[in-house]
This record gives sequence, C-alpha cells and structure tokens, in this order.
Amino acid sequence: MWLLLAPPAAAEWSGPRVIADTEPRHISLAVGIGASFLTGGNAPGFGAGLLERLVLDVPTGDLIAFTVEADHARHGLTDASAYFPGLAVPADAMDGFRDYFAVDLGFRFGIDVGRPRAEGRVRAVPFIRTAVGAVFTSTLLEAPGLDGRVALRSNTAWPAPGIGAGCELRIRRWITVIPRLDAQVLVVEDTVEYEGGPTSVVAEGRFRPAVDVSFNF
Repeated sequence: MWLLLAPPAAAEWSGPRVIADTEPRHISLAVGIGASFLTGGNAPGFGAGLLERLVLDVPTGDLIAFTVEADHARHGLTDASAYFPGLAVPADAMDGFRDYFAVDLGFRFGIDVGRPRAEGRVRAVPFIRTAVGAVFTSTLLEAPGLDGRVALRSNTAWPAPGIGAGCELRIRRWITVIPRLDAQVLVVEDTVEYEGGPTSVVAEGRFRPAVDVSFNF
C-alpha cells in the first residue's frame, strides 16, 4: 500500500515550502519619496518641493485597505509677486519658504484585473483612494524693511480632503512597490502682504506624485 501511495505523494511534495505570496497581509508600513506641486492663491509663488511620506496600511480584504498617511514637503519662494497681486513687485523682493505637514485617513480600493498566469510573477493592482485629513503649514518670509530684512512667520492648519490613484506592484508577499498620484484641496485664507490689501478665501491645491515601498507583515 505504501508503494502505491508514495508516487502521488511525491508529486505533490517537492521539498520544503515557503509561505505563499497570496497569504493575507495583516499590516503594512511604507516609506515613499516624490514631489509636491502647489496651485491657487499665492501658492504659485512657491516652487516644487521634495516630498517624504510615511504610510500605515491595514488591509480589510485582498483589494481594500484602511490607510493612515503622513507627508512633509518644503517649498521655496521663487516669485514674491504672488503676494502682491496687481502691483509691480520684483520676483526676488522676498525670500523664504513654506513647509507643508499633512496627515490623513482614507480607504484604498483596488481594482481586480486578474492574477498573473505564472507563479512568482508580479501582480499589478490599480487602485483609487479617498481620504480626509488636515494640512499644517509653516511659512517664513524675509522682506526688506527700514532697518534691514524683516522676518515674517505664519502657521496655519486647514482641513484637506483628498483623492488619489496608483498601482500596487505586488512583487512578493512581504514587499510592494506603489507608484501613485494624490491631490489635496485646502480652503485657506489668502492674506496679501501690503497695507490695505484684501484678504480672501481661496482654494489651494497640492499635487503629489510619489513612489512608496511597502513592507508587509
């Protein structure tokens, strides 16, 4: 009997086995890098900034995950005239920068496009993500004054809903590469920097292309 059962058993067993790439993930931590671009209000006066990201990812299924994301970007002032609409102001009239710190909570919804035909191949899962959160800004400007350069600092916090899209490249169960593009909208108070200038409420946008590397546990 053992001789009859041994060949089929041997066909099913080919040595020690590793954990399958399809085993469910329980939690993921990701780090990412990218760029941050601003639009709206006086934001066009600031150049693009380097973006650093941290992500906590808790899957609720094979294609859906709850995510907590945080990022930082610093934007240098490149055109001071954005602070003085309607006035002829040199682009280098002021120097400075603005830091953006963003934290948001959201869900990532994957799109099932089928599994790769061969074992061990990369699986691509396109996704969209919706989120709500807040953006904290810290701005430091230096403007000319009667006694030399004058430092102007402001700190703000604004709600920031966001939406994004990208693609999970599931290389192995324990590592995923995620190219993505996110957008946030901030409704902010835009204050110009001259006496008697109007203060208005404007919508400011952030666009953040990035690549994350996720470590899955």
